[in-house]
Amino acid sequence: MEHAYIDELPSDEESCYYAEHLVFHPDPDPTVPPAYTDDELAAVLPYCPHIAAAYLSGIPDLSSRTLILLAEHASGLTYLDISGCTQVTDLGLQAVAAHSTSLCSLFISRIPSITDHGLAALVRGLPHLEELEMENLPLVTALSARDIWTFARGLKRWILSGCMHITDSGFPWVPERTQLEAEDADKRRTWMESLPPLILPATHKLNNLRVLDLSHCLRLTDAAILGVVAHAPRIHNLNLAGCIELTDRALHAICTLGRHLRIIDVGGLERVTDEGVFAVASACGRLRSVDISFIPGLTDLAILEFASQPNLTRLAAAGLPKLTEQATFFLAEHAFELEQLHLSYCPRLTLVGIRTMLRRLTKLMNVGLSGVPAMRRMGIRRFSQEPPEGYKEGKQGIYRVFQGENIRKLSAFLEKEEWRKREAERLNILFEPRGDDSRELY
Repeated sequence: MEHAYIDELPSDEESCYYAEHLVFHPDPDPTVPPAYTDDELAAVLPYCPHIAAAYLSGIPDLSSRTLILLAEHASGLTYLDISGCTQVTDLGLQAVAAHSTSLCSLFISRIPSITDHGLAALVRGLPHLEELEMENLPLVTALSARDIWTFARGLKRWILSGCMHITDSGFPWVPERTQLEAEDADKRRTWMESLPPLILPATHKLNNLRVLDLSHCLRLTDAAILGVVAHAPRIHNLNLAGCIELTDRALHAICTLGRHLRIIDVGGLERVTDEGVFAVASACGRLRSVDISFIPGLTDLAILEFASQPNLTRLAAAGLPKLTEQATFFLAEHAFELEQLHLSYCPRLTLVGIRTMLRRLTKLMNVGLSGVPAMRRMGIRRFSQEPPEGYKEGKQGIYRVFQGENIRKLSAFLEKEEWRKREAERLNILFEPRGDDSRELY
């Protein structure tokens, strides 16, 4: 990358003047001190007028003072990542809004001091904003979400995962919400739920919004999803994992996205049933990636419609206690494009179904079958990846994740076992499972 400085600062006046990209990666080991400090960065920024992209997550003590210097001197800034820089406050964001009006991509996740005031300044002052990541901001409320729906109409990607205080009031009101809100009238409400409804004109749409992540926003209900699909009708990637209040009503609303929807994650929605999942699979015919993990009420029916999706390359259906070998048989007959399949913690799966599936699905590159009792079979473990550090099989179950060529080797091993079993039956001798690859009966 031309005029880019990765994990280093420009060293002289000329290199400062021509510098366009500053990239500081955070060290995965928090005990290792960062290579550069906030003060060192602040000393250089006044001489760097052409910075277009600043990735500053690797400077954990970054202050609002330094962020203000960047905004004031780099008027052409288009990309800014300060995720995890916990010393930044609303003051720094307000300077960015005032001076960096060309900004297109902004990442401000995991900064506990950011409030609605700072975000309000950003969405009002950045007319070109296309990408906004604001995960795990504990002080942000529905007021911020309302401002974003109102002013950031050019957004293409919006991530607000884990914003615990964002409620339905932050999302557009549509007439269909009337009945839902009436049903919830007796619930205890905070002042945030008493905000007037956000009524937007029918023509006010975020038509460019393609990626929306609302995962683990625990207070959202079906009413919020009704507003989302009405005013952002072209979403490709929708993540609702962990939004535990959602029901089949939300999934029926998602059906209106139709063929626009390519990726959906509804993992952990315990109130969802086969009906809602089946409706999404029927209405959205271009799905590539689906996650329906840890929804305990789902049965084999939830798999049937997804298996018939012609473009499906990833399916995560872990933690479904009612899933049986019939689901694996159906996948084997229809889901020929699958590359990633996660069926961990589905205790009723059998070796027969798994063997059939592995034989037929030749494009598989990653298969998760951890916690499946059938995978305790002698000889299987050697084909699995090693468990991650800290994984305890006594508490988390057996670890069985297979990748690449090991999937083919596992399939061949299971086929040899089936051959031995049939030969033993033909010769009317006792069959004994073994852990080696030999075709010999003894």
